[in-house]
Amino acid sequence: MWGPVRLWTLLAVAAATPVAAASDRFVPGDPDFVVAVVRQAQPDEELQRLLRAWRESSAATTESITLAAAFMERARRLREPAYFGRAEAVLAPLASAPAASAVVRRMYAQVLQYRHDFAAAETLLDGILRDAPHDNDSRLLRASIRLVRGDFAGARGDCARLAAEGSHGAQIGFACLAEALAGGGNLDRALALLDTAPVQYRDVDAAAHAYLLATRAELRERSRNPDGAIADYRAALMLSPGEDSIRASLADALAARGDTGEALDLLAIDKPSLALLVRSAALSDGARRASLSARAAAWLALEAARGDAIHHREEAMLALVNANPAVALAAALRNFEEQRELPDVRVLARAAHAARDPQALQTLRRWLRETGYRDSVTESILGDGGRS
Repeated sequence: MWGPVRLWTLLAVAAATPVAAASDRFVPGDPDFVVAVVRQAQPDEELQRLLRAWRESSAATTESITLAAAFMERARRLREPAYFGRAEAVLAPLASAPAASAVVRRMYAQVLQYRHDFAAAETLLDGILRDAPHDNDSRLLRASIRLVRGDFAGARGDCARLAAEGSHGAQIGFACLAEALAGGGNLDRALALLDTAPVQYRDVDAAAHAYLLATRAELRERSRNPDGAIADYRAALMLSPGEDSIRASLADALAARGDTGEALDLLAIDKPSLALLVRSAALSDGARRASLSARAAAWLALEAARGDAIHHREEAMLALVNANPAVALAAALRNFEEQRELPDVRVLARAAHAARDPQALQTLRRWLRETGYRDSVTESILGDGGRS
């Protein structure tokens, strides 16, 4: 959902962590690799004010929530994951308290989601929703996590309740429900649902409408309608230009249609995420491909050196770029244990096919058969409809 989630760095606790020996320190191999953007990581004037208020308060729950929210907003807007680590450092002591509020626990669940600790995040949200079943923010976050993990039945219940609310969140609920239905084998029904979603909710919130359009784009792509998918992805990105998961999906769809130049132009943004960087490497050639691959490899090495959650999806994609199917398959299988969104399904199919691994192919076919999940690209990769 929006590509969670995609959510990982814990720099905020660096001061409390023993300094690594010089021999263990990560040294990028590419002189152009960006370890951190110091300017973006420095507190701005508003953030300095919030930090002072937090430090001066003796009962800092309200100030902690405000400061953590500011950290998380900057992490997303600036693509600076260090701020998520700072939010975690602020929230962790509060979230572990027996009387932690729902707001604190939900925000902490967002941090856990960001670093791919989906099980712990879902456990926190389960507790919130037991006490407050009408907490729609927590329900939406739990639905998102369940969709990422491939728990389509669990997500369907949460999404249906959101759609039934009839408020400004209904648009998100309909898109969420369509994702869950499509994941559970009802792709045609999901598309029909999005085409008939209540019109009065479509202009309430630009980000919500972008999510609905991006969801419909993905379902159109899966059902062999690439032109319709690209049109929806374009419209979604116009509404939410900072959403990297939409940008990545549009680039994938353009590349699949043969519009490589346009896809590369789309990916050429300032400070791209790892997902965008790996895609740029895959679509480039020669020295540029080598340089982009080296930057992506250094990024993954830095994650490993820090002990961060590894982007196994991008690790697999990069290994395929570098014609290393064995590494790609190992990473894709590790990724599929936790994440089962469309890019996760496809990278596993590509890696298993490239490695000519019958067991991995059978594992994926079994999952497709048991869930009813349909995707034309995956079926084409498998070469047999993915159902045998």
